Amino acid sequence: MKKLLVLTLIPISLVLANERTPQEQEKDMTFKQVMQLVNSAAIKILQGFLFNNDEMIKQGATEINAHPLPKGGVLRYIRTEKREEFAKMMPSFEKAVHGSAEDIVKYIEAGDKTKAYESYTFMIQGCMKCHSLFRNYLEGKKE
Repeated sequence: MKKLLVLTLIPISLVLANERTPQEQEKDMTFKQVMQLVNSAAIKILQGFLFNNDEMIKQGATEINAHPLPKGGVLRYIRTEKREEFAKMMPSFEKAVHGSAEDIVKYIEAGDKTKAYESYTFMIQGCMKCHSLFRNYLEGKKE
């Protein structure tokens, strides 16, 4: 019986020893993977509004605020000659997206779904503005 237990625990221990923590996994995430996380969180917020589920709304907004940076940062995906210009725009995108996500939580906790939804739509507009500029400045894209 002891041999069986040992033989069962050894493979499990080896698998668990090779598991990486979420923080370690995040360090290796590509930009696309990070954006997929943010997309899922934005959809969760919308579903929260549609389902009248305040906790779902707050969870999605919190996930947006806590998303990791892609490995190597955002600017590595931008054409070299456009990086400085894109970097200057980043604070406005950050405010629109992360600031709005913070506002969503604040308004939901205050019981003001109308303001929370207005913040959500502003956040999505910020996402779309960033995406548009990002695609125009993408490394490998010709002007």
